[in-house]
Order: sequence, then structure tokens, then C-alpha cells
Amino acid sequence: MRYPDRKSTQRRAKPFAEAVPSAPASLRSRKQQVVRDALSAAALELFLAHGFEAVTVEAIARTAGVSRRTFFRYYKSKEDVMVEYLDRDGERFLTELAARPLDEPPLLAIRNALIPAVAYGLQEPELVRDVTRLLRETNALRRALMERRNRFEERIAALMIQRLGTTSADNTPILLAFLTRALNDTAINAWYDHETDDIRGLIDDLISRLYTIVTDMPPEFNKPRQSSR
Repeated sequence: MRYPDRKSTQRRAKPFAEAVPSAPASLRSRKQQVVRDALSAAALELFLAHGFEAVTVEAIARTAGVSRRTFFRYYKSKEDVMVEYLDRDGERFLTELAARPLDEPPLLAIRNALIPAVAYGLQEPELVRDVTRLLRETNALRRALMERRNRFEERIAALMIQRLGTTSADNTPILLAFLTRALNDTAINAWYDHETDDIRGLIDDLISRLYTIVTDMPPEFNKPRQSSR
């Protein structure tokens, strides 16, 4: 009986690197997050110790235990590292706002989302004090933060469009978005200057002051106006 030629019928195994399945996306993303966290922690440590301007990308990468090339795979600049760190509080606010009931008046929804978001961001008060001081002292960092905050405002406005059942042609959603950022920034700066554990009282005081300013306007400003086109 003639047997087939094994060399001609057997499939060759794939090279080892191709035969081993690639890591699941979730595992890859976790590894990437580990590197991002290491770079973020290293950058923050160096910025607070030496000042923002004195720290180089090379120093951040070296402290995090990665190469300069790896740094640029994750971030465009040292400003980008710090801005992403500060963005975490913004993401918490967006989550809180999206969870508010749709029948809640917009300013009340903003207030009810800001209280837990600001409280969450102040869980490490010493760190918040250091970061706030760094922001106040560094023009380049504030400029970089402003660019990212524009996108943050756009996302708030998008949530407000859904909440109000309106369109982007309406100025109200973006006005509420600007107001939200102003309330958030003022709350953090007021906390830095006066320090209080009463975050609810701090935000309610700011909204009360805003209400007083608005209601102090002449009566004709209380009438609805058609937007000019």
C-alpha cells in the first residue's frame, strides 16, 4: 500500500510569533494605561519639585522608566501630560451630568453634578493645592488647558442640547456650558483661597451670587429675545 508523501500533505505550522494569539484588546489597553499612569505620575512629581518650565520630556521619560520615543507615542508634549491629568475631573463631571434626570432644570442639573464631581476632585487636598499653585504660576500650562477646555465645553453643550430638546442653532446650551466651566473653576479657586469641607455650601453660594447678579438686571432683560441671525 502506497502512503501519501507526508511532506506534500502536512500543513506547515505558523511561525511561533504568528501562532500565539495576540493579547486581547482589554489587556493591551490596560498595559497602555499603566504606561500613561507612570508618565503622568512622573511628570507631576517633577513639575511640583522643580517647576513646569525646568522639566524636560527626557526627564519625565527617564523617571517613568521609558524612552523618549515611548513618551511621544502617548503624549504630544509635556503640557499634554498635565492637561490629561486635569481632564479626569472633567470626565467625572460629564458622567454625573449625563446621569441627572432629564426633567431636572438645567442649572439645577449642573449644580447637582458639580457637587459630587468637585468633591471627588478634592479627595487629595494637598495635591490639589500644589496643582492649583502650578497652574497659577505657569502661563504655558494655562494656555494648553484652555484648548482642552474648549472641547470640554462642547461636550457639555451636546448634553444640554439633548436635555433641552433643542439644536446647535440655540445659544442656550453653549451658554450653559460656559457657565458650568466658570462655576467649576471658581469653585476650585475659591476652595484654594479659603479652604472649606463644605463643597455643597461653596457651590450653592456661587450659584446664589450668580442669581443675585442676574436678578439685579433691569426688567426689560427678563423678557425673552429672538436671536439675531
